[in-house]
Amino acid sequence: MTKKGLAVEDVSSFLVSSSDKAGWTLCIGAGTSTPLFPDWFSLADNLAQQLIPDKTLNIEYLKKSGFSPDALIQMVKNSTSLSDADFSQCMSDILYNRFRSKIDERDWNSISKVLQTNFTTNCSLNNWRTFSKYRDTILTSTTAYRIAPVILEAIARDQAPKAILSFNAEPLLLVILNSLLFDNNTDAHHPAPKKVFCKVINSLSSQGHKQIPYIFCHGLLPIGTNSHAFSSSTDKLVFLEEEYLKIANNSFSWQATTFLNACTTQHIVFIGTSLTDPNMRRWLSWAHSNRMNEMQYNGIESKSSTQHYWIRKIPDDKTTVPWIEAIVAHLGVRIIWIEEWTQSSLALEKLLGIKPKNNKITTQTKKPRKKIKR
Repeated sequence: MTKKGLAVEDVSSFLVSSSDKAGWTLCIGAGTSTPLFPDWFSLADNLAQQLIPDKTLNIEYLKKSGFSPDALIQMVKNSTSLSDADFSQCMSDILYNRFRSKIDERDWNSISKVLQTNFTTNCSLNNWRTFSKYRDTILTSTTAYRIAPVILEAIARDQAPKAILSFNAEPLLLVILNSLLFDNNTDAHHPAPKKVFCKVINSLSSQGHKQIPYIFCHGLLPIGTNSHAFSSSTDKLVFLEEEYLKIANNSFSWQATTFLNACTTQHIVFIGTSLTDPNMRRWLSWAHSNRMNEMQYNGIESKSSTQHYWIRKIPDDKTTVPWIEAIVAHLGVRIIWIEEWTQSSLALEKLLGIKPKNNKITTQTKKPRKKIKR
């Protein structure tokens, strides 16, 4: 049974009042990094233009034909003779191109070190300060910038996420979080803040006690040609269709078990994801079906059971609203509709019962919010 979505002003502190779960997990997608980073369709288009400039590509036609981003990126790869490593490097160069173009070339070395770091202490305080300078200028338009302070406030209130699952191949949100920790927790006697997040790129990644795992479910692209060990995970990249199909055919892949664990034991808040990924939908469906069966077995009558929340911008065509709500009903997902992406942080604050703070990084100009009309 479909549950109607909620307008942001009607959201209650669902994640605080929940007593039947072991907490919540944040799941982010490419939407948290736009417009600074390209989406995957744009990445495929840019790859084709750079690697096969003599062939015209109508990316919009292929997109409307129903081909997925991983299929289009695979299409470009198949049209070249590049090795997997070289193709991954090309993807990385294009992914970071717009970001890098806005940074003084003299500062890029510091920025790249921060982006690659596994521990906050791997980089000097000056490198982190350089990143913070750009964070508060060129990154302010990203959703990652807006939600990072809310995550840190949740941690301060003992409402920390159990994990952050990233389906991006870049670490933007993680680095913003760590840079804010540097801003708030460093002084002459304590040059580096306590490690709060651990970077997880595969099953061998070390996870410290009481640290929040930041898990790169679709791998992590290298930055530059001098990436150090454990700074990237090209073997886990899922941006080629052949890699995606390997996961689809393996129910016990690292990505599947990681995501399924979160689905079945915690609430998930989705931000910046399209929820069109067939694997993600399959995993959510399995978990929701299992939950409904167990509720029925234990005599709990329920036609629907909301497990997870999807923060999504409301479409211009309001007639599509109930259809989009219905398309995720069997996944145990309820939609929180926002008018603009600037409200993403507000939606997350309301889910966590946090009152908005009027500080530099969270203050935004918000349009008057309207009730969703059916």
